[in-house]
Amino acid sequence: MSAPSGPDTDAEGSAQTDARRTFIEQSAVALGQTWASRWRQDLHREGRPVAGGWPGTLREARLQVENTLPGELRHRKMSPITGVERELAARTAYASARVEWRRHLEPEAP
Repeated sequence: MSAPSGPDTDAEGSAQTDARRTFIEQSAVALGQTWASRWRQDLHREGRPVAGGWPGTLREARLQVENTLPGELRHRKMSPITGVERELAARTAYASARVEWRRHLEPEAP
């Protein structure tokens, strides 16, 4: 016996795909914001201003994603993250962190 197919199952699959994509994207944005916040806190602890360009790298963003998203997907009983999703999430997290960093720039001392 094969799995049912048709408009109802196609719509359900599409909704699940959309929900997964939205979850990964929103998680990556939040991950980037948290990452930038940690950088700011670390600099402030060192007595340094949040100044200049975003200090993170895309490689670090990939590590942030790899350390966070697979567990979140498992927790939600979703299939493992794919390579394409991982790269998109890393780029989204990086962009989000950079935007968050720029929102909180401080003037450098003369």
